Amino acid sequence: MIKTQEQFIQRMTELYAKSVEISRAKNSDYCGGGDSDPFKNFRACELLGIPAPHAILVRMSDKLQRIGTLLTNEAQVKDEMIEDTLSDLANYAIILRMLLEQKL
Repeated sequence: MIKTQEQFIQRMTELYAKSVEISRAKNSDYCGGGDSDPFKNFRACELLGIPAPHAILVRMSDKLQRIGTLLTNEAQVKDEMIEDTLSDLANYAIILRMLLEQKL
């Protein structure tokens, strides 16, 4: 149980670290690892006329819908947990921020 600001910040730090590891693994799967473009899968949407930031927003919307469902219904996929979906949403928000920073 989190009762102090110190415990709150410590838990956030742990969750951010876990989210970074999830993002590292997924980005490697999507982009082939190495020095390839870490935004490759989002930029591919631009070939279809969908700006990369909008593609990320679509994924965030998917995650929000899934979170809403998981708050009221048990997941049908056995290894899917709401915590994973929340981490994905947080990662997409950071990815969008980084992509927007690249365009500044």
